[in-house]
Amino acid sequence: MDGLFDLNDLTGSAGQPPAGLPDPTERGRLRRRSKLSLHQVADACGVSEATVRAWEQGSSTPRGQNAVTYCHLLTALSGRLTATPVPRPPAAEAPDWAALGALRHELPTQAADEAECWRCQQPTAQRVGDRPQHLGTRCPTLTTPRPAPAAAPPPAACSPQPAAAPAARPSLPLPGPRSPQPPAPARALLVYPPPSRRSTTDGPLMVLEAAPQGLTAHLADGNIRSCTAGDLPALLAWTLRQNLGAAPLRPEALPAGPLLVLTPSALAHLGLPAAAPSAPQRHPRSDHPLLRQVRTVGWQSDQEGLGPWMRLHPSVGDPACDSIHLALTGWGALHHDAWNLPTGLDAGQLARLLGQYTSLLRTPLGPPGACGHQLMSDLRPAPHRHTATRALVASGARGALTHVVDPAPCEAPPGHHLADGAAQDPPADSDIHWWRLPTEQEAERAYVVCLAVNLLHLAGSNSIRVANGPAEHMSYPAFDRKMPGSWLVDLSAAPHHRRLPPPFAGKGPAWHTTAALAYADDRKVQFRPLEGWLRPAPAVPYLDPWYKRIRLARLAVLERLGITEHMDTPDLLAALRGLPHADAGQRALLHALHATAEDAFTALAQPPTQPDQLAPASWTTPDLPTWRPDLRAAVVANARANLHRKLALTARDGYFPLAVAGDHVLYATHTPHLSEITEQPNSGFTIGIAPGHVRPVAAHPLQWLTDRCAEGINAAQLLKDTCPSW
Repeated sequence: MDGLFDLNDLTGSAGQPPAGLPDPTERGRLRRRSKLSLHQVADACGVSEATVRAWEQGSSTPRGQNAVTYCHLLTALSGRLTATPVPRPPAAEAPDWAALGALRHELPTQAADEAECWRCQQPTAQRVGDRPQHLGTRCPTLTTPRPAPAAAPPPAACSPQPAAAPAARPSLPLPGPRSPQPPAPARALLVYPPPSRRSTTDGPLMVLEAAPQGLTAHLADGNIRSCTAGDLPALLAWTLRQNLGAAPLRPEALPAGPLLVLTPSALAHLGLPAAAPSAPQRHPRSDHPLLRQVRTVGWQSDQEGLGPWMRLHPSVGDPACDSIHLALTGWGALHHDAWNLPTGLDAGQLARLLGQYTSLLRTPLGPPGACGHQLMSDLRPAPHRHTATRALVASGARGALTHVVDPAPCEAPPGHHLADGAAQDPPADSDIHWWRLPTEQEAERAYVVCLAVNLLHLAGSNSIRVANGPAEHMSYPAFDRKMPGSWLVDLSAAPHHRRLPPPFAGKGPAWHTTAALAYADDRKVQFRPLEGWLRPAPAVPYLDPWYKRIRLARLAVLERLGITEHMDTPDLLAALRGLPHADAGQRALLHALHATAEDAFTALAQPPTQPDQLAPASWTTPDLPTWRPDLRAAVVANARANLHRKLALTARDGYFPLAVAGDHVLYATHTPHLSEITEQPNSGFTIGIAPGHVRPVAAHPLQWLTDRCAEGINAAQLLKDTCPSW
C-alpha cells in the first residue's frame, strides 16, 4: 500500500491555507453528509467547536498546521462519500481519527494488487482500515463461488516478511493494527435458501440453553430438540436446516426470519463472551469474537452491529430477507429493555411466552417499541426487491410509506441538522401536564381519585391521515382538516375555563399539527394560518391496520386474565383489582403490548444510533421511509385534543380536573370510587378496557393532595410514576 499515498502534498505554506481546501459551503456539506457533529470535527482537528463553525461559515480561514489537518480530514470525508481512495497524510499532520466514531472504519484506500476480502473471501483491490475489504457494509454479489481451501495454509506461508510490514504502518491514520488473529478453520460458505423454499412449520423462534449433551432448543409450541452445534457458525447451519421463521402478516409483506434466544449458558457453550461488547467492538467491522466466527462462513451483522438484539445475514444476501436474529439475554435482551418479564422463567416458559407475542403481533426482534415500529410497515408493506438477486420478494400494499423524506424544519427533532437552522420552535403540541389548587367547594369533598386512559396515544390514531411524500412550504394557506402537515397559528388566545388545562400548548404564533387545528375548528376558534409545511400527496389512515391488530391482541390477553369488554362495571372493577395477583406471564405479555404501542410512537422520531456512538450530536434523516416525526407529532396532538374534549364534557357536571399528567387525571370526589365521575350525565369517560376507556388507579384523602400541592408537586405525575402500569 506504500504506493497509494505518493499524491501531491497538501500542506502549503505556514501562513496560507492549503490549495486543496474546499470552500466554506462545501466544508459544512461534507460534515453534515458524513453525519458528524461540529464537536467531532473540532476534536479531530484539535480546535474548538466555535472555530470549526467559523470555518464553515467563512468568517474565519484555517491557517498553518490547523489548515493542513482540516484539509486532510475533509479529503478523507469526500473520499468516503464518493467511494474513492484518499491520500494518507503524514502522522504529524493526520487528524485524530478516533474522534470520528464509527466513521473511522469507513475511510477507503486502493491497493495496486488484489487480495481476499476478509468478509467474503473474494478478490478486491479495495482497502478499509489497511485490510482487504469491499467498500460499504455489504460485499457485492458473488459472481463465481470460490471453493473453500481444503486446509488452512501453514502460518509461515501467510505471514508477511519481517521487514516489510512495519515500514507501511507508522503513519497510518486509521486505528492501529491489532494483534494478528490465528487463521480460522476453513469452512464452506453458508447459503441461505431463497424465500420461496423456506418452511415455517417449526414456529418463529427457539430458546437455547446448554445441557450436558449439548444445546437444548425449546420451540414456541413446547417441543424440545437437541442441537450438537459447538460454535455460532455451526448453530447458524443447524438453524437453516430447521423449518423456522414466520409467515408474512400480509401476502404482500416480507416473512420474518427465525429468532434464536441465547441464554447465558448457551453463550458459554458456544464460546461467546458473557457480557455485551464495548462501544468500539459493536461496529459491524470490529474483531469481536462473535463476528470473527460468523465471517468464517461468509456471514456478517447488519449495519447496527452487535448488541443484545442483532441480525446476522450472508455477506452477499439481503438483510431484510436472509437474516437470522439473535437475542442474548445475558447481554440485556428481554429482561432489561421494557419487556418486564417475570424472574424465574425457564427456557420453555420463555419460548411459549414469546411465541404468544408472535402469534398476537409479530416475531420480537428488539425492544417492544422497535417491534411496534416494525409492525407498522409489516401491515403496510412497501414493495421490496432482493438486493442481491433483484427478485421481487414483496409486492407491497396500498398506503405504504415508500419514500425517505426530510422533516419540515419545524418538525425536525433536536439534533437533526434541519432543526439547527429552523427559525421557529418545533411543534407546540404536547401531552397535558398541568395542576391547580382545589377550590373551596372542591376542598369540602373527602377524596381525590385518579384515573388512567387506556393507551392514550393509540386511541384515535387509526384516523390520522399520513401522506407518502415531502412537506411543501406555503404562505397563508387555507386550513384543510384533511391535509397532513404543520401550521403556524396563534391559538394562545383560544378561550377556555380557568379550572381546565389550556386546550392548546404554546404562546403566540406556534407550529400546530392538523389534528390540533381540527380541534380548534370544532371549538369554533377563529384562526388564520400564517405559514404551513403541508403534504399535498394522497393521504391514507396509515395506522388503521396497526391499531386494529394491537387492540385485538390486547383484548385477547385480557381475556386470558379473566377480563372481557362485555363485563358489567362492578365485575370489571373487581377483576381489575385482582389483576396484580393474576398469572405473571400474561401480565408481562400485557405490559409488553402496551410498551409496543406507546414506544412505537417514540421510534417514529428516534435519532439514528451508530454502533459505537450512541448519541450523535448532529445527524441527518435516517434512510428509513417509516421514520416520520410529523406522524408522531400528529399522534400527540390528536391524543391531547381527545383528552381535553373529555375533560370539557365532564366539567359540565361540575367535575373539573385537579391535575393531569399525560394519561393520568385527578379529580376531587365525595366517594373513593371512579364511578362517581363516569356515571355523570355528561361524563366524557367510560370505565372499560378498550383504548380510550379509563381504569381506576388510586384513591386518597383530599389532605394527601393538599400536601402534594404545598410541595409544588403534580400529584397526577406522582401517581403515574409510582403506580404499576398494565
